[in-house]
Amino acid sequence: MKLKQLQSYLKKEKINLAVLVDDDINITYFTQTKPSFAYLFITPKIASLYITKLDKKPKLKEITIKILDQDWKKKFNKNVKKIGLNNASITLDYAKKLKKMFPKAKFVDISKQLTELRSTKTTQECKCIIKACQITDFAFSELVKELPKKRLKTEQEVADFLEKKIKSRGGELAFPTIVAMGKNAAIPHHLTSQQILKRGFLLLDFGAKYDYYCADMSRVLFLGTPHKQEIKMYNLLLEAQKGAIKQIEENKSFVEIDKFVRKQLGKYSSYFIHSLGHGLGLNIHEKPSYLKENNYKIMPGHAFTVEPGIYFPGKFGLRIEDTIIFDGKVKILTKSNKNLINVKI
Repeated sequence: MKLKQLQSYLKKEKINLAVLVDDDINITYFTQTKPSFAYLFITPKIASLYITKLDKKPKLKEITIKILDQDWKKKFNKNVKKIGLNNASITLDYAKKLKKMFPKAKFVDISKQLTELRSTKTTQECKCIIKACQITDFAFSELVKELPKKRLKTEQEVADFLEKKIKSRGGELAFPTIVAMGKNAAIPHHLTSQQILKRGFLLLDFGAKYDYYCADMSRVLFLGTPHKQEIKMYNLLLEAQKGAIKQIEENKSFVEIDKFVRKQLGKYSSYFIHSLGHGLGLNIHEKPSYLKENNYKIMPGHAFTVEPGIYFPGKFGLRIEDTIIFDGKVKILTKSNKNLINVKI
């Protein structure tokens, strides 16, 4: 992706070599492949991906493909002075191996620069996220048609159904699906269980991954007929979520939008116990961040979620979430119905 930008940074900081190892997500970012094992070596001028003989050689324009044979370490200049590592990913074991391989080098952390590179998405990355969201919407629409047939009996069966539909369209799960019935939904990261489906709110938080890129969506269904107060609570959250999306504009801070939602929720704001959302891409959680200490402002290329929630321990929880791309305009990528859908049981 943004290889040239990283190389410019290395040149500016007089870093002779950057090394990414093993399952570092940035290897996938720069190569758009996921080898079983690899080293990616990047200098200010060239880049080389070392893979095993067991992996298929990808066709890359800017990166040379080489094989990890018995003598591969001997081909490097041992007198490299300054090496950049992703300290957020590399294990202590691999760091020790590299220090042994380059005994004269000073090692510096480039994790912040890698994170910032990935915080804004290229056109190709956006296409992958859009496709992941389309697959997510498809799975949800199929579930809405399936539930009235009463063949799905538990949270886990609902999760399995969504996974099957995602895979039928060439996707995979972006993260473990959350299906939370009734009071289980009061736990934002509830672990999907064998809980029997019954009358009440059913919260779904799931997403597809397509070509390594993630989607994330939360929707709430009501099994049975909701009371007026249940409808009122849901609509309060829905209006806050829609209002937050209307607040999105270039250079506005994510913290400011988070504060807006809490004000909209009024006396229920204390039941909103997490941030308004998160960035996403190759990882389901990445920059930009809504956290105050990061002070991110909305920029073209940002991909992120808007997901207010209110949680009442022992009773129920609600969360409505969309994946958004901002490219100068707000694009809501998850297009599934957000009105409270009643499912007869």
